[in-house]
Amino acid sequence: MKKVLVIAIFASLVLTGIYTVITLYDSNLKAGRMYQTPVVRPHEEPELIMDKRTIADQKSEALIRELLTTGFILTSVEPAQAMLAKGEKDYQAFCSHCHGPKMDGLGTVGQSFSPLPTDLTGEKTIAMSDEELFAFISYGGKKAPALASSMSVESRKAVIQYIRHIQKMGHGSS
Repeated sequence: MKKVLVIAIFASLVLTGIYTVITLYDSNLKAGRMYQTPVVRPHEEPELIMDKRTIADQKSEALIRELLTTGFILTSVEPAQAMLAKGEKDYQAFCSHCHGPKMDGLGTVGQSFSPLPTDLTGEKTIAMSDEELFAFISYGGKKAPALASSMSVESRKAVIQYIRHIQKMGHGSS
């Protein structure tokens, strides 16, 4: 019985010693530890910083609502041609998938919807004011997504100018 008790005490001392050595190693000698390997913790990499104008927050939301209630005029600091080019580029990136390259509601994604997306060259859209169109792009509609958090204010204004330009021409672009 004494032998078993001595062996048990010896085993506990050995295990306690091993535990103490490992704890001291982890606390003081972190070199080569697994948790320092970047592959183990890729989620802790810093996120990219987005342009603050494209992220909707309470401040930008309030600004948009104020602009909508006070009524604003779409004016551009950029030359008209540059604004149209920006509008076309942003339309292709954000709108053409549903509304189509000719703004007729026959985009690759939009064709699967019932009813089809709005024909942007049609009477309904032509009758909308720029402010209404801006609000619709910003906050979305029945199936239309709200793009205020994806598109900057300048992009939305440019897209509206591009849409108005195409409407004045009387047809969609190719």
